[in-house]
Amino acid sequence: MDLLIWVLAMAGAGVVAFALYIAWSLYRRLRGQHMARKPFAEHAAFLEPYVRVSYPPGEGPFPAVLLFHGCGGVRQVTENYAALAVKSGVAAVIVDSLRARNISYEEALAQVCTGHRLWGRERAADVYAALALIRQDARIDPRRLALAGWSHGGWTLLDALTLARMALPPDGLSDAPAQPFEGVRGAFLVYPYVSGPSLAVRHDWLRDIPIEAILVERDSMASEADASVVFSRARQEGAPVSWSVLGGVTHAFDEPDHHPDSTLRYDEQASRETEGRFVDFLRRRVLALRDPS
Repeated sequence: MDLLIWVLAMAGAGVVAFALYIAWSLYRRLRGQHMARKPFAEHAAFLEPYVRVSYPPGEGPFPAVLLFHGCGGVRQVTENYAALAVKSGVAAVIVDSLRARNISYEEALAQVCTGHRLWGRERAADVYAALALIRQDARIDPRRLALAGWSHGGWTLLDALTLARMALPPDGLSDAPAQPFEGVRGAFLVYPYVSGPSLAVRHDWLRDIPIEAILVERDSMASEADASVVFSRARQEGAPVSWSVLGGVTHAFDEPDHHPDSTLRYDEQASRETEGRFVDFLRRRVLALRDPS
């Protein structure tokens, strides 16, 4: 009996210790204390090989849209929107956050898509760095920039905008540019994750950058109900944010090459509609601004 009591006591102590460890780890992550920090310039140099620019015909300078992929990385959906941007006369900048960190597609599905790795507030460093890098390109008009993010990419953009409002560097950075979003005229979000650890759930983001979002009704991966609550609160406080909800489709409805085991489904009609909205967003936010100064 004494042995049984001792075993149960040790087991209970182990469970408590493990729970405390998980709580402490989560606390550190929520405060951005879970990883070493490095200078912004170092991160920009690290990311540069994974920032790919496609230009429209001509000499420029061109407006540009920076595309931030979902948790599975750069997929055909990313390439499709990039091609639409270029066809519209806008340079497309694809930022490959996963290849930069040597994360494979399968690893991304198991680790990034489940929230175990690379939260939005950490990947926000890529947003700051990519913007800084693209402004150095002589073929890009730094006064006419736009952002676009899908799912995890939407989470990332909102976290980046929120950190800028809070005057805090993204996780992993020791410093950040004073005006990281200079020249950005709007952000286009498709089924963004705006729940749980998303900073936008609890904090305000920069209010001078219009947000346009497309949500999915009863989204199994990025709750449209949570996003609608956050967006409604922001709009009531004067933020330029608008959104619509698509029904009858799944999360990532515009991705034609899902994993074979995925329950997500491609929907051509909804994809064409969203692509049209994306092109219209570019037309209004950057193409129409011939002299934004």
